[in-house]
Amino acid sequence: MVRESVSATASVALAVAVAVAAVAAVAPVAMAAIPAKVTVEGDEDRLAAGAFQAEHDRRLDAARGIYEYERTSQCKVPRPEGTECPAPIPPIDLVCEEGAPVSPLWRRLRSDSADEWHLRWGWSCPEDLQPPFTENDLRQLKVKAVEVQHQPVDGPMLITKPVIVYAEPTAQEFRVRLMDFYDVDVVVTPREYTWEFGDGGTLTTADPGRPYPAFDLTHVYESLGKARITLRTAWSAKYRVDTDQLRRWRDAEGSVFTVDEGEEFEVIELRSTLVD
Repeated sequence: MVRESVSATASVALAVAVAVAAVAAVAPVAMAAIPAKVTVEGDEDRLAAGAFQAEHDRRLDAARGIYEYERTSQCKVPRPEGTECPAPIPPIDLVCEEGAPVSPLWRRLRSDSADEWHLRWGWSCPEDLQPPFTENDLRQLKVKAVEVQHQPVDGPMLITKPVIVYAEPTAQEFRVRLMDFYDVDVVVTPREYTWEFGDGGTLTTADPGRPYPAFDLTHVYESLGKARITLRTAWSAKYRVDTDQLRRWRDAEGSVFTVDEGEEFEVIELRSTLVD
């Protein structure tokens, strides 16, 4: 007969690794599975990873039918001395952001009605039962770069005269699948722009700028020669998972970056010529 450990503490060690993240674009074209890991840094992250892994196993087993699952605050096993059971009420230090704490998860073999129940995970929070969208997942999205815009539009540019730069950003939407199981909506939004002007000068701002007659973002070239303007954009993301009945939007981890290079141009000086 297959037996499991009844210790919730032991479950933590089994629950840290999160399997494979597969990301697909909005268009119905399948992408290859891409490995991803959840980084567990502290106790809170470790508990969240364990709670999710237990719930993930329950979801996967819905199709296989190997185990029977139940969420309840009642202790499902006999209480000989030394047996660990979760408290009948949530721990006082368990603070959830997205609703009331979720009852402990128990399971037993479905094929053996005499099999004992085993504690899979203790009290947890609703937000911990959904898959994380990691920085690695974010990097797999094919985010289109924000293009360099400047005025004058075409070179050459005049030395000591301001060149206007601006971006025309738009949010981008994706429909992806995580771990070959979770369908997810993702929206990425520009949050920071870094302009490199090709002469050593840079400008970082959260403002995309505007075209003439606005002079929100400008650069003045002080030496002659060739130059090229490059725009590096940092994007943040939010996501929502189909398995979340409330369809909440959550912030994704990390950032993704895109780069666009403008056309090369000459920086020149206009000279006045006196004519008789």
